[in-house]
Amino acid sequence: MHAVEASLATRSTSRTGARFDCFNVDLSSNELLRAGKRVPVQEQPFQILRLLLEAEGRVVTREQLRFALWPQDTFVDFEHGVNTAVKKLRQALEDSADRPKFIETLPKLGYRFITPVQWAAEIGANSSLAHVVPISPAARAWRTEVATQSRGWNPKLVVAVVVVGLLSAAVVLAKNKYLSYTRLEMLLSRVIRTAQKKTTTVTQRRLSTNPADTPLTSGVISPDGKYLAYTDESGFYLRVVEGGETHRIAMPKGFDPRPESWYPDSVNLVVSWFDNPSKSASSLWKISVLGGAPVKLADRGLSARVSKDGSKIAFLAGMWDCEEIWLMDADGSRPRKVMDGGVDCFGAVAWSPDDKQFAYVKTVIASDTERPGKQIGLYDLTSGRSQEIWSEARLGDELAWVNPGRLIYALEEADPNQGDFNLWSAQLDVAPGHLSSSPTRLTSDRTSASNFSVSADGKRMALRRSTSQGDIYLSEIEPGTKRLSKARRLSLNDRMDWPTSWTSDNNAVLFLSDRDGPTHIFKQLISETQPELLVAASDIVRAPRLTPDGLDVLYGVSAKPDQSSSNLRIMRIPVSGGPSQLVLEGSGITNYECARLPSTFCIYGQADSESGYYRFFSFDPSGIKKTEPLPFKMREQGGSHNWSLSPDGKYIVTPKSQNPYDEPVLRITNVSTETEKYISVPQMGLMIGLDWAADSRSVWVGGYMGRGASGARSGLLNVNIDGTVTVALKGLNPGVLFAVPSPDGHRLALFGNTESSNMWLLENF
Repeated sequence: MHAVEASLATRSTSRTGARFDCFNVDLSSNELLRAGKRVPVQEQPFQILRLLLEAEGRVVTREQLRFALWPQDTFVDFEHGVNTAVKKLRQALEDSADRPKFIETLPKLGYRFITPVQWAAEIGANSSLAHVVPISPAARAWRTEVATQSRGWNPKLVVAVVVVGLLSAAVVLAKNKYLSYTRLEMLLSRVIRTAQKKTTTVTQRRLSTNPADTPLTSGVISPDGKYLAYTDESGFYLRVVEGGETHRIAMPKGFDPRPESWYPDSVNLVVSWFDNPSKSASSLWKISVLGGAPVKLADRGLSARVSKDGSKIAFLAGMWDCEEIWLMDADGSRPRKVMDGGVDCFGAVAWSPDDKQFAYVKTVIASDTERPGKQIGLYDLTSGRSQEIWSEARLGDELAWVNPGRLIYALEEADPNQGDFNLWSAQLDVAPGHLSSSPTRLTSDRTSASNFSVSADGKRMALRRSTSQGDIYLSEIEPGTKRLSKARRLSLNDRMDWPTSWTSDNNAVLFLSDRDGPTHIFKQLISETQPELLVAASDIVRAPRLTPDGLDVLYGVSAKPDQSSSNLRIMRIPVSGGPSQLVLEGSGITNYECARLPSTFCIYGQADSESGYYRFFSFDPSGIKKTEPLPFKMREQGGSHNWSLSPDGKYIVTPKSQNPYDEPVLRITNVSTETEKYISVPQMGLMIGLDWAADSRSVWVGGYMGRGASGARSGLLNVNIDGTVTVALKGLNPGVLFAVPSPDGHRLALFGNTESSNMWLLENF
């Protein structure tokens, strides 16, 4: 028997039942119930359900299903049999293979159960639900309950029976007004309220209907709950929540704001505006939906939130618009910094109902090789003190404080649904400063969640749901020019794919993808529609790069977030596949690249926290020769790993400064002479991707070229070392953030990021 089957068989002896969504499963009687009603399901589909549940989120391969369902001496078309059984199981669960809620298909591999499960463990009891052991996708220690989960009985029927019984009793007690109008009435109303509470479910409905090529950039519901202010690249809009009537709000020419927060009067708003296209900093303004001139509140600020009484505004600032929390009066006077996170980053604050405190999420930046930590914190305006009350790496960046004792937060789903965030609610004990141990799940969606806003009565909550997808596109470079042909999509899936290299024959792209859940390395021929899996490491893998001879692929492996090591291992694997070998290992390594033959030069960059410098080392990709330090170095700044080695091995290009508010300038360093050349690139507001062209005479620069209601508009430049700048792409959806040229210089593998977003309304939460 296979190890997985043995593990499942052992585990099943102590578990007799399970519960997920609105289903109950009795493993002792092989029964499936939906809301208390039996669902017909045949034996083989039920056994598949049992295996999927007992795998607890792990993949159950088709081979394992074959061994579990058919004896070894059985001759059957098990491929067809498995497909048929899974299809019948999905029909019983009312699930879909295209948009699975319960059973996810991993092509050519198997299946995985993706919904949280509560187990019933039999501990000396006859009931299959004697002891419930919750299993959460985020592996938290808290016990969780889904707010929308149906019970195994009909609440309306229970209410009817109880009401009939109580009314019968009322006849007997009719002569006693005190009993009939006090005790009986109180008992009756309590039963009805309890039943109503149990049947209340969170409702969601879409407030905006923008198509995928016109994503919303922001949205916020008014305090009276009647209006939604939102923006997209076409303008600023006001929508009536009930009825859907939508009006475009006229703005002064050139004024292109984004709504941040309403004042309590539901007439005025705080908005942000990127008034200088060459800078990343936004300013804060006050506007009225009734018209009039905008009033400037702050020169720099983002994610502004007006207090409940309208007297104060909290907003974010800093180098990256998130390291500091500031306060100012409602008219913009008395600005003062109240929290400084250093290199750590804050999300938009959530004001307490009495405006004496605000809550925040802080992202704790550890290092480039570790996943950032997340914390919920409270800041007390009276004492000026802050305290962290809960840590969870999968927290989203925003919160909602809906009443004195309740916080709503977003939590990322576990792999393979990473990137999807859902809302949870927890009771807040302010005095001791902690969340209760019984959070409630509010939503089950497959998007990100941002722009939280709640009406003053706490009955309506608006949020922006977005999907962001990175794909690989191929474009031809016209001979003798830097003009590009219309790009075609290479990676055909709905996960993140980002290219980093080509094979030496110009026929395949090497890229990272999380299509399997964890990030793996793939190789895809440009003539094919599906890639070949090259590296499936259990640890975190980094960018694949080609060795100078083109025969091997170098890639990085770093420890998982729950491990203490900060080392990065550079590994080598044949480009055709095979076993991997260790090349070198070190702490602080963030990037590594090789030139192409006839050059045999390879280098890696390493941050030295003690000296404050970023250093470069040459290394042998075979791992035989020792590494050698190069004489030049850079002052260490966030993002110093953003550099590229020219194919001829002569130059390294980096941004002159990592500060987004500094003038965008490229620094080109000659490796042998250590001389530097600077090229100003005013067309690019924020440089993201730097990749040398195949001839080592120019650099492809991707990033954000401007700011506006649509946020940052991406673009792609070609910057020649003589200083000539050519705009290749500008303001597209998908947004192109970097480009990797093929060795012959005829094609570009583009990283295109597509975003779709709309505003949604939550009620009964």
